[in-house]
Amino acid sequence: MSTTEAPSRSRGARRLTAGFLAQLFGRDHHAELDLPMAVMIPIVSAMLADGVVEEEELFQIDAVCAFSPIFERNTSYENELLILRATRLIEDHGFAKMCEHAAAVLSPALRETTFAYAVKVIFSDGRYGEVEQAVLRDIRDALRIAPERAEVIIDVIAVMRRTAEA
Repeated sequence: MSTTEAPSRSRGARRLTAGFLAQLFGRDHHAELDLPMAVMIPIVSAMLADGVVEEEELFQIDAVCAFSPIFERNTSYENELLILRATRLIEDHGFAKMCEHAAAVLSPALRETTFAYAVKVIFSDGRYGEVEQAVLRDIRDALRIAPERAEVIIDVIAVMRRTAEA
């Protein structure tokens, strides 16, 4: 082997690396969702709702990760990877399928918490039009939250987002 050639990896090492990357980036659809990923999927779905990722939405997700006990053991880097993996899962398998899969992992109480986080992300860019309302209805339905209960959550978060001019 010359000094400019990279050493070849064994077939097993390549398979191990490919498996790690597939899991990291969400290509392993057979993998079970853990609790942080199950919470993150609807949050990222809210971010992707209007097709534009706004800086305010990313700030809101960072705040959720920083202050939620669900993510307290994660580093910032781990949370960034979680967001990237959730994005990939949604892109590869679809919003509805992934949110339903997330709902299966979450308790009823955590489904409500997750919905509240998604609402905060939806509201964070200052737009709450028909597209955002439809996405929240879809997230609500996927998380199996009663419409009346979802409206209470939305109303409370709307109150919390009032400006000084209100």
